Amino acid sequence: MDGNEKIDIVYILSEKSSGSSFLFRSLNDALGITAYPKTKHFESETLYWTKAASLLDKPQLSMLASAVPYDKERARSELTEFLTDNLSASVTFNSDEELVFNGWYELIKKFGPVFIEKSPHHLLQWSALSLMLEFEQRFSDKVNCHYVCIARNPKDVFLSQFRRWNVDISQLENQWINTYMNWQRFNGISSSSSNKIFTKYEDLVADRQSVISLICHAVQVKPKRKGEEKVKRSKSSKQSDAFGYALSPSVINLAKSMGYSNDELRHTTSLRWTVYEFYIRYFYSPAKFIYKLVKRS
Repeated sequence: MDGNEKIDIVYILSEKSSGSSFLFRSLNDALGITAYPKTKHFESETLYWTKAASLLDKPQLSMLASAVPYDKERARSELTEFLTDNLSASVTFNSDEELVFNGWYELIKKFGPVFIEKSPHHLLQWSALSLMLEFEQRFSDKVNCHYVCIARNPKDVFLSQFRRWNVDISQLENQWINTYMNWQRFNGISSSSSNKIFTKYEDLVADRQSVISLICHAVQVKPKRKGEEKVKRSKSSKQSDAFGYALSPSVINLAKSMGYSNDELRHTTSLRWTVYEFYIRYFYSPAKFIYKLVKRS
């Protein structure tokens, strides 16, 4: 990479179960990215900026079905381990602040010239977003930052998280609202160099090439390949027609501002939903928990 060439960072921001992994894979394929940092988390997630917020004593909200926010010492330990695993031993840091900002720059410099970061834990935390903006300002002569927010019909998001983690949907509604209101606030902050792009998961599935081309155009990188990954309908999507939870007016209004229609957000009161909810909460989730305990022992 040319010493004067800026590094492009694409941050994928979302709620969990909203298609960020599919977008991440599609962008990696289109841009021909094959090298990515080693991380202890699933699906190439780093949780970098929420850990950074913990390390720097920034306030955060508790996330459902997650250990976030981490305590300060765990955050320091995991960030240090992450950077040590991926950077040269000659790279050292003299303070927590230097570890966060210089560490991230060293990381993207090694894995650039285009780096894609995807952790669906960041958009909920305003402090994490603020640190990302601070990094952009500190390294404005070295990086171009691009922020891509992906949303999905909240019915499918709530069903997926309910099935996977047995979360309380009413609490998840509040988390979802906070997450995407953060995007609206974040999107309103002007920045001379960054691009902010919003897309829906459904649009990505329907016309992936158009969505990926839009992002690549913003990054000013021509797609190298056309991904042809088939999208399988998720188990939650298969149940969405029977979704019987009545979304709150706040969720509906926010979702409509993202382009979802009343028909797409409508719930169906039925015995099928009652049975499905009872099954997940009292049979499927406990059985899965016991299975994991037995498997670990």
